[in-house]
Formats: sequence, C-alpha cells, structure tokens
Amino acid sequence: MKRIIFHIDQNCYFASVEMISRPELRSVPMAVAGDAKARHGIILAKNELAKKYGVKTAEAIWQAEAKCPGLVIVDAHHEKYEFYSKKLREMYSEYTDKVEPFGLDECWLDMTGIAKDYSEAEKIALEIRDRVKNEFKLTCSVGISFNKVFAKLGSDYKKPDATTVFSDTDWKEKIWPLSVSDLLFVGKHTAEKLLLINIKTIGDLAKADADYIGRYLGKSGIALWEYANGLDDSPVAEAGYRRVPKSVGNSTTTSEDMTSDRQIERTLHMLSESVASRLRRHMLKGSVVQITVRDRDLDIYEKQRILYEPTDDAMTIYSAAKALFRESYDWSKGVRSIGVRCTKLVRSDSGEQMSIFSEVNKTERESKLNKTIDDINRRYGSGVIKSAAEADIPSFQNRTGNISDDPFHPEEKL
Repeated sequence: MKRIIFHIDQNCYFASVEMISRPELRSVPMAVAGDAKARHGIILAKNELAKKYGVKTAEAIWQAEAKCPGLVIVDAHHEKYEFYSKKLREMYSEYTDKVEPFGLDECWLDMTGIAKDYSEAEKIALEIRDRVKNEFKLTCSVGISFNKVFAKLGSDYKKPDATTVFSDTDWKEKIWPLSVSDLLFVGKHTAEKLLLINIKTIGDLAKADADYIGRYLGKSGIALWEYANGLDDSPVAEAGYRRVPKSVGNSTTTSEDMTSDRQIERTLHMLSESVASRLRRHMLKGSVVQITVRDRDLDIYEKQRILYEPTDDAMTIYSAAKALFRESYDWSKGVRSIGVRCTKLVRSDSGEQMSIFSEVNKTERESKLNKTIDDINRRYGSGVIKSAAEADIPSFQNRTGNISDDPFHPEEKL
C-alpha cells in the first residue's frame, strides 16, 4: 500500500499570529522583525500585502522599507507562536497519531490507512484547512504525496491556503520540471554547485549518475539524488516522539562589530562553554565542530572540523573553533555575529572507544570538573562560574542556543 503523507505549512505564520490580536494589520503591508537596536534587524515574516512589494524573509529592515515605504514593523512574540503551534499539533493529532513537527509552523502527518486514496486525502486536507481558518484565524497550505520530501514540496508549490497533490502516478511530470533549488535541503550553496555541472531542475538531478553526484557533493549528494527520484522512505514520527538531536549549537550578535582576534577568541570561548554544557545536559558528545561567521555585510562563512574523538569538553570545542576561524576568516570586514555548533552527535553513555590520543586521567578529571561547574550553575543560576577568558567579552544583545532535531539535515560546507 502506497503511503499517503501530508505536509502542513502555516502561511506567513509569525505575521498571521500577530494579526489575530491586531486585525487592523490585515489591511496594511506588515512584517515581523528582530530588534533593530539590538542589531537583529531582519525580517522574520511578512504578510501577503508586504510580499507583493517584494519584501523577503531574512533581509534587513531597511531593505524591506526601501521596497515598501509604508511597511508596518511588528516585534516578534515567540511565546505566542509556540502556543498556537502546540494547539495546531493537538488538532492534527485528532486525525493521526503520527504528527512530526518541522519547526513551529510545519508538520508532517502520516495519513496512510486513514485516507484510502488521494481523493479522500484531498477532502481531509480541505477539512483541516477550514478548521485552521475557523478555529485559529490562520491559513495553511497542504502538500500530499507518498513521501515526506514530495509532501513538503507540495505545501510550498501553491500558497496561500491551498492543497497540492503529487501522486505516485503523476509526480515526474509535475516535479521534475521544477527548479532543483525547490527540493528540500538544496540550499543556495548546493544549487550553485549543481548549476556548475548544468543541473538546473529536479529532473536533471534525478537523471544524473548517482555515483558521480555522490563524488561531487558527498553523502548529502546521494540523499538528494534519491529524493529527486522519489526514493524517500523516512517515517513520520509519532506525536510527542523526541529523537536524538542532530546538532547542538549557540550563536550571538554583539552590540558592535568585532574587529580583533582577542574579541573573537573570548566570544568563541563563551559559546563553546554554552554548547559543552548543553551537550552534557543531554548526555551527548559531538564528533564535528562547526563555526558560522556573519560579517558586517551579512555574508556568511562556514567551516567544520572532525575531532579525534567525540567530546563534551568546552576547551576541546573552543580549540577547534578558534583554529577554524583562523583558517577561514581573513579580517577583510568586521564580524557581526558568530556561532559554534557540534554535529555528528553520539550518546555520552554509548561506550565509544577511547582514542589513542586521549589522556585517561586528565579526561576523568576534566569530566568531574565540568559536572561540578554544571551543578553549581544549575543551582545558583547560569553563568555564576565563568572562565577568565569571559571576563571582558564585549556586551551581547543576544545569547541564544538551539537543539536541532531536523530528520534529514545534510549539511553544506565551505
């Protein structure tokens, strides 16, 4: 039996939630943005009226206002977005027990056996869209297909408030002509690399030699080739299921551009401490350290390094991050923000073999020290104990972290 998978995507989610309590915003072009004074002045979401002016997510506020002089800027209220996200997932769970979130505003639903065919699936999708409108005053788009990747492609295909079906009989004629950049996890960098070998559409990728794509793009290339050929069989997780995260990271934007190695080193040390603490809290260790640097013109640089052995130690993470920065950044511009992330995670209690490079006694001492610091910070407040390296870090307007549990996440490298 062919699977029937829904992907439900809330339209202009942050902006739409803001318009629930402020209906007057529905009649004007508006956007939700970060705090410009704190140098997080980018567009997070926009309504359909702003979209018609060409306002785009992730562009600077001043760029959006240049396109749309009457644009109304609204502060973000993440607690609202989380509240409605939870309520929406509860509603989806009335249809199936397999509801897998993909961010706050998107979900996959496995409707196999609940909808007997695509026609019935469309009727259920219409019912869900109507309920979202009537019960929440929001709108959503629904993609229906036989796998998660194509269902996601369907929800992006037609917006707002629409249903798109890519069935197991007509998907090639509908999907293969689409731009390869429309495929899930084909980011800007990957699309540019594919263009260099004349792969412009999803069909071009599907018809390419799989071994060649694997050599050209690495493991993620094989996954993308399979997605283009409809070979995604990844399951939809049950509602409430929490998978092992794919990465643990933290990033920050300082109140002014960083312009020296010393500032960067202090910042990387602070971020590494935060990442290490969160790894230990979740009983995880990272095998790869990655840094992301955004310069004053908002250009992004990324680089990563494989460690000799998985770690949850801040100094090990910091040393790798510092070396990566020195290798990858030439200081042609000041640094606006920087992030540290550990990927390729393993359970810290998985009994991984000690590396020949390890000093066992030293590792045990460091582990005990890290645990003591974590316990004290947990009891008396985060950051009670700080290293000397953090003593004169420039002021921070934002100190955020996240645990990504993206089910696919082939990572793009420099």
